[in-house]
Amino acid sequence: MQTYTDNCFTTTGVVQTQMGQVEENFAALKSAFSGATTPANTVAGMWWFDTTANILKLRNEANSAWLSVWDFANNKPIVTNNISADFGAALKDPAAGTAGLRTLGTTAVKAAAGNDSRFSTIPDDYVTTIKILNGNVTAVKLQVYTAGDYLEASDSGATNNNTYTKVAEIYLPRSGTIRTVLSLSNPSGIGHGRIYRNGAAVGTDQSHSPYTWTQDISGWSAGDLCQLYVYNTGEYSTSGTLQIYTGTPFLATTIM
Repeated sequence: MQTYTDNCFTTTGVVQTQMGQVEENFAALKSAFSGATTPANTVAGMWWFDTTANILKLRNEANSAWLSVWDFANNKPIVTNNISADFGAALKDPAAGTAGLRTLGTTAVKAAAGNDSRFSTIPDDYVTTIKILNGNVTAVKLQVYTAGDYLEASDSGATNNNTYTKVAEIYLPRSGTIRTVLSLSNPSGIGHGRIYRNGAAVGTDQSHSPYTWTQDISGWSAGDLCQLYVYNTGEYSTSGTLQIYTGTPFLATTIM
């Protein structure tokens, strides 16, 4: 309804005509000046329901333009006029450490997607030993081995074979570098020993007895077997002891 009269009262007017104009003015107000075209005699703050676009509009403060407020065709507010101010390019993927609206991606200024592969892997050193012992985690990647002076495990054995034979074996649940200590003993004073990984030699061949050798060996993976192979060149059996030392022990270790 867009039929309205700005000045519907005059001292010489006909009452019936003037009251009819008042009724039309109220009807226009009730319908938010609905119509297919722009209402005449606009003022700031005036509502207009544009029936062509099916949009409710409001006249701006300067009375120079219509601001779209509500899209009745889709029953949603219209925020086009606010996008440039509230969601501008300056707020999209700002520098790392700065709040903003981030798009999905993998760089420092992106928001990681929910299926990002990094969420399924726990990097080394992210979970501490104390959290594991206290039952605060259920699935972890253990801290990597580093060579050090804390005794982690030991094993020993003997053989009278004159070819390299496995006499000791230690399972390694973690990856990294370990310090191996190899000890040999043979009454005749001659024996050989060497560190192996999963059946393949990785340590230096050591000989004579009694002697102890220390060697840091890297490249271990979780699940590897650290093994001691020895052989005898004399009349008596050769005994060998394998010790593993680390700088990152998993359990409490006696120091003195």
